[in-house]
Amino acid sequence: MTIGRLHQRHRSGRVDSAACAAGLMVALAVVTVGGLSGCSGTQTTPTNAVKSWDSPTSWDSPTAWDSLTWSGTVTAASFSSDTEIASWRGGLVAATPVNRDRSTQIQIRVSADGIAWSDAAPDDPIFLDASPLSLVAGGSNLLLLGYRYAEGGSVAKLTAWSSTDGRSWQASDVLGLTDYVTLGDVVAGPGGFVATTHGGGPLWRSSDGFRWYEVSPERDTNTWRASVSWVAATVTGYVAGGDIEWARYTDQFPEVAAWSSADGQNWQRAAVDETPGSQATYGPGAAPVGSMGGGYVGQDGSIAIGYCCATVEDFAIKGGQTVAWTSTDGSTWHLGRDLPTEAGPDWRLEADGGRIVALNEITLQVHESFDGRAWREVSTTGFALTGLSSSARFVLMPGGLLVFDPGASGSTPARLWLATATSLSGGSGVAP
Repeated sequence: MTIGRLHQRHRSGRVDSAACAAGLMVALAVVTVGGLSGCSGTQTTPTNAVKSWDSPTSWDSPTAWDSLTWSGTVTAASFSSDTEIASWRGGLVAATPVNRDRSTQIQIRVSADGIAWSDAAPDDPIFLDASPLSLVAGGSNLLLLGYRYAEGGSVAKLTAWSSTDGRSWQASDVLGLTDYVTLGDVVAGPGGFVATTHGGGPLWRSSDGFRWYEVSPERDTNTWRASVSWVAATVTGYVAGGDIEWARYTDQFPEVAAWSSADGQNWQRAAVDETPGSQATYGPGAAPVGSMGGGYVGQDGSIAIGYCCATVEDFAIKGGQTVAWTSTDGSTWHLGRDLPTEAGPDWRLEADGGRIVALNEITLQVHESFDGRAWREVSTTGFALTGLSSSARFVLMPGGLLVFDPGASGSTPARLWLATATSLSGGSGVAP
């Protein structure tokens, strides 16, 4: 018997505690964004569907936010639930599918403020019969992964589009991946692009986003079977988390596992705290039973969330819970048995390598942290967000955040809210 896995798309951004307690692991994706050439504004630090950093200056200490002022609701009728939005070079880039002439075409839109949007690559034939999957800000380039359809839409080919300015794009078939591999999280870091396999499995690495190579976090000894749920980039490399099982035993419960890498290709197993007194561990020093479901990287540390620390009785998991781990270097993780309030099931989390932001989808409170341990509430003014759907997500920027709600199953139009931040006077970038 094996713990079942429930993997959601990265845009869900939440842990379902009820599912975790039932023995299901919810995979939260790490989201990041970058910037846009031609848009006004200052250089941004990445944050939305992937992690990326344009230069070492992107890692300057962020200043703690004193308050956020919300704009009024902006209707974004041309955006859908499959729209991908990235912050890059002081602006925003969006890739959204639109229906034209009985076909689906990707439309690239850009904005300097998240309110006014314009077409960046109108009717470009390389986006004909295509739909987006992930938009990644990777250094000086934007990488868009998606599908192009052939033979009347019956054949989908994984495709990568690359741009240096958000307006002119080049397309290429993605090489190295079989038709049976679907990428999950995609991040850009110092060693190139790294991606998880949707549904758990090995990691993949690419220097350009076009040709990909499998990079297993564990040596293939026919003993261990690693399943990586999430990956994030840091200023010095990458961190990842998930679980690991004995391949020879089908009734073995998975153990929490995490890994780190400097180049995205060579990975080392991280140390994960054993839970004192847990009956769910196997052997001295074994990690707790469960899985790290999702991770968020702040400037002074990281937080990972997942299912953990159950008791195993008669080959059944009893009393499982959702918990958080923290790490300052990605190579050692410490368990905080009680999940922080700001990382609970009603909160959406995003991180940009500088700050971690939590948005409560019920109360609409905003909290920020720099290490995943100390949190402070950020006061909000202006127009209140109302009626967010379960598909709502947000893009984190140094100057605030953008909330994007595609609506409920197309019954309501997509909407946008922009929150502009006022920094604490003399803020040091360390959460008080």
